[in-house]
Amino acid sequence: MSTFILKFADVAVQPSGGEQSISRAVGFVNIGHILPILDSKALAPNPRNAKRNAIVEAILGTLNDTPELFRFKSRGLLISSHKVEKLERGRFRVLFDKEFVDGVLDGGHNLFALGLFILSQILDQKSLNKIRTWEQLEETWAVNRDAIKHLEFDKDDLVTVELIYPSSSREEAQDEFDRAAFDISQARNANTQVNTEAFQNKLGFYDVLKESLPEKLSARVEWKPGVVEAKDAKPISVRDIVALAWIPLNLASKNNLLPKEFSVLPQNIYRNKGECSDKFNSLMMLDEVTQPIGGQAGQARQLVHKTVESCLHITADLPRLFDLIYEKFPVYYNNGNFRFGRRNVVKMYDPVKLKQLKEENRDTQAYTGIRPVTPFFQNSTAEMKWKYPDALIIPFVTGLSALMTIEDGKVVWAYDDIDSIVLEKLEKAAPLFDGQLDAYDWDPQRLAKSSSSHKQAASYYEVL
Repeated sequence: MSTFILKFADVAVQPSGGEQSISRAVGFVNIGHILPILDSKALAPNPRNAKRNAIVEAILGTLNDTPELFRFKSRGLLISSHKVEKLERGRFRVLFDKEFVDGVLDGGHNLFALGLFILSQILDQKSLNKIRTWEQLEETWAVNRDAIKHLEFDKDDLVTVELIYPSSSREEAQDEFDRAAFDISQARNANTQVNTEAFQNKLGFYDVLKESLPEKLSARVEWKPGVVEAKDAKPISVRDIVALAWIPLNLASKNNLLPKEFSVLPQNIYRNKGECSDKFNSLMMLDEVTQPIGGQAGQARQLVHKTVESCLHITADLPRLFDLIYEKFPVYYNNGNFRFGRRNVVKMYDPVKLKQLKEENRDTQAYTGIRPVTPFFQNSTAEMKWKYPDALIIPFVTGLSALMTIEDGKVVWAYDDIDSIVLEKLEKAAPLFDGQLDAYDWDPQRLAKSSSSHKQAASYYEVL
């Protein structure tokens, strides 16, 4: 919980009228009085975390060159709090403790730039340049907080601030404000193209996936834009996980187990992840699927549909199986008396051969010195001698729905040891897929976008 006094230099209070439950204070705040906002978890309700980019650098340039004009050049900060007390002389006591509602709804990049600008007064340029993410800013801010409190800023160094809060402490007004705060956040951020995934995370739509995925993998998923728990690992787009969820969700839809008809073409799981995300959002917003939690969670929603929940649980196995297929397919293909590396789209991992060819000034396009790794867990084994686009094997991933079944309204695996079953069937199927690969001239995009590729891979799982 964080309570602080927000002092405006100039402010206009606009009380709500009629049935409205929102009051608003709009005005200018000296940069020195922004410090308490940066002390708090101010970006908690914002759908995305700001990170240092061209936008932040441009804002920082204004703050460094003409801080007196910043209030006119920037939209400033939109701050929301479910509890605000109006004091004298342009001061407001603000409480931040409801994570979903209290904080900066819009203006994350401005707040990031303001934090950098304040830190620039006490840090050298080299140290300042190391701050690239919001988490790094928070860490540096905490370490230097004692020095920051002694800084002084010119009276004309002002920030535009819009503070919104409930017009009443009544429970009905508080609930209405919570709903309105989320709608306002969506509307304001829609103007800056915050993606669908940011709001899905904010609503709690990813919670089951977060908990179901192996911790090692979940920590690398960018559940909130710009935020990854595993700092030094390659991040995974949340869209990649949501797209995989449509493999079991499609099966549920085919069996009329969803409250409304939703499905995604198998090829779109690869080629149109935006559609996968949008349809996932529409499905999860249904009251039969999720329901508002309320209380401190604001407008966050809890999954209540057992079929959808089972689909998200089984999705947690799919990245592992994806990697298994990627690793084993070339080996099984070659065991069928074919040569997986015969096309340019496939690169043979052989650093020694690559070096030799370079020294002899010969063609090196068939080789690579970069060790192949699996798409999700980034694993590598001695068997992995080929680096290739995962689009070549995506039909065998979407086809995994053929190994799922329905039990008591839930989507589950039809076999106990699913990894062994997948390998057993893939070993037989990989050589048979040669005709499909040749039909599309080993073009990964054409192959992955063809519905026949996905149907054929699924049929192999069914009959082999």
